[in-house]
Amino acid sequence: MEIQTTRILGVIGALLMVIGFLPSVGGFFMLIGVILVLIALKGYADAYKDSSIISNALYTIVFEIVGFVVFLGVIFFGLMNFLSSLGINNITQLSAWQNINWQQAITTSNFLPFIGAIILGLVILFAFTVIASLYYKKAMNALSGKTGVKLFHTTGTVFFVGAILTIVLIGFVVIWVSFILLMIAFYESKPMEQMQQPPQQTPPIKP
Repeated sequence: MEIQTTRILGVIGALLMVIGFLPSVGGFFMLIGVILVLIALKGYADAYKDSSIISNALYTIVFEIVGFVVFLGVIFFGLMNFLSSLGINNITQLSAWQNINWQQAITTSNFLPFIGAIILGLVILFAFTVIASLYYKKAMNALSGKTGVKLFHTTGTVFFVGAILTIVLIGFVVIWVSFILLMIAFYESKPMEQMQQPPQQTPPIKP
């Protein structure tokens, strides 16, 4: 794949990731955007013969997926325990739901463990997100070093800071900003032949 094509895929992918923060259709655009950005990073890794660019990016995705799956698993386990304490062992059995006096059934002894499971799940998700952001930062640093585009380095740093700040929600805005910076960084990157072309020397003026 030519580096110019890789660059265009990166710009489009990052743009779709920016749009991906919008509600309703956001998830679809985010998925396509991530795939295009990964293809672009693979192109850069091949062009500059630096596998750390794509490998660290893939580690980012793996840790995000694993963190989300573990988060859902913890929440599901907590929910099942909570329902079991209410006498609901089969969630598809309607009679079990109808026979419950909810005001008397829900107590601190059975509800607090469920809240604890939610908090634990969020903590695990947060930890995996921060770890994933470290690998993303490594990928961006490597790409910045190969392309000479400092904005890639900035993008990785902003994403890392955003991952940490997700604990206070504003981090999601910071991550969104990092996607905008990623789009600009891909746009500013130049084909290798243009980057490696030596500057033209002005011929000496004869007296």
